[in-house]
Amino acid sequence: MANNEKFVDKLFGDELERVTINDRDGKEIEFIPLAIVDFEESYYAVLEPATPVEGVEEGEVMFFYIDEENDCLTYVEDEELMAKLFNEFIEMLEEMDDGE
Repeated sequence: MANNEKFVDKLFGDELERVTINDRDGKEIEFIPLAIVDFEESYYAVLEPATPVEGVEEGEVMFFYIDEENDCLTYVEDEELMAKLFNEFIEMLEEMDDGE
């Protein structure tokens, strides 16, 4: 997954505070990168919208599949997958809290 690691490095580089993604209509939306979830041999970015997104409450996160071959992100629309990713994300946060 070397290509993925390069993309992840770009996504979560030391100086990168926000990521801009174009929605289906071409509108730019800014996100704050929070984490990468490694789930079932794929990587997913956990992003918090920095600008309003229709249907997303303030403080909610969104999940994006990291397409390592095309160096792009794809929004996860499958609710079952989102729930699994959210649980993985919460477990990551709990592990981080336990380590402090």
